[in-house]
Amino acid sequence: MRSVKVNINDSSVGIWQDCADDPTFRSEIFQPLLRQLKRRGWQVSVDADIKSRYPSLSKNNRIVTRGDLVGSVELTGRVIKVEVWATTWPIDNRNGPRYDFRKLSRMAYLDRLRVLLEHRRIVEWLRGRTDVTVKDLNAGRVCRGASTALKFIHDGYDESWHRDKIAGRPLPGPYVRNFTSADGLSIEHGSTVWFAHTDGRIHRGTAYYNLNNMWWVVCGPYVLRNLGAHELFCNAPANLRAKHNQRQRRLKLEAELSSAVRRMDFVRADQLKRILFGNAAPWMIYARDHNAYYRANYSGYTTDTISAGRYTRDEAEKEARRVPHELEIHGPDAERIRFDRAAA
Repeated sequence: MRSVKVNINDSSVGIWQDCADDPTFRSEIFQPLLRQLKRRGWQVSVDADIKSRYPSLSKNNRIVTRGDLVGSVELTGRVIKVEVWATTWPIDNRNGPRYDFRKLSRMAYLDRLRVLLEHRRIVEWLRGRTDVTVKDLNAGRVCRGASTALKFIHDGYDESWHRDKIAGRPLPGPYVRNFTSADGLSIEHGSTVWFAHTDGRIHRGTAYYNLNNMWWVVCGPYVLRNLGAHELFCNAPANLRAKHNQRQRRLKLEAELSSAVRRMDFVRADQLKRILFGNAAPWMIYARDHNAYYRANYSGYTTDTISAGRYTRDEAEKEARRVPHELEIHGPDAERIRFDRAAA
């Protein structure tokens, strides 16, 4: 009889079996799983990006949607991976919410509960078809009584292949970026740190090293965050009541600016432009490889100049110089500048 291991981490479920050459894995698990998701209200469709770029892989990749939730279901060898994200949170990754970390914590409360319920339903469905061993990495983070945050961390140290024999845990090594905080100081294992939560408010916790530049931050007996060193502060920010939501603020103001221009409310548009850029003229970043403009906050692309993101001259030039063979900047009076030609 088939046996599988199920690894649940954040918003993803990985279904692993021992044999990588089992042709029945697709017909007996992957395809029935898609039908099960359909019965539970998910719309299943072909992954258009995979189909256009890698047609031979298309049959093993599907996109599922339900309300504000979007997910991918992919079969690769002996693994089926189901990952879900939402379209509602502020974009941090320029490639879209699919590539953001900590997807569960970014979701609206009800969406998060729906995803956790879907995880349980997938496990129950699998148990009706095969032997299942479950490893739920979310248990210590979101489930009171399952494990304390510190126990979850130490259990992870015991299983880690990167554990130092003397310290009994992974070490940051000589790489400065692994332990340098947002305020330029060195993060110590077990020290108090501060960080901006997804709502922009400053929270406090105790940092424990995880791996690479990632640190566990314990914020309570059952509250655990996994954050990069660049997101942590060794010293408390000067004004703890101030919201650190500059990205969200910029997105909101630029959305209002685009809306004002679209409805031809140019007085309001001028007010918003002055809030964003003062008296400086805004610039746009054009990606020649996509034949489209950057959206706000370097996130996504659009061919609509009204919806395109606006940047200061310095911001636009810095980004264009980073990839000069693909990017150029467009400014006032139809001015266009390419830095690959300037370098030549």
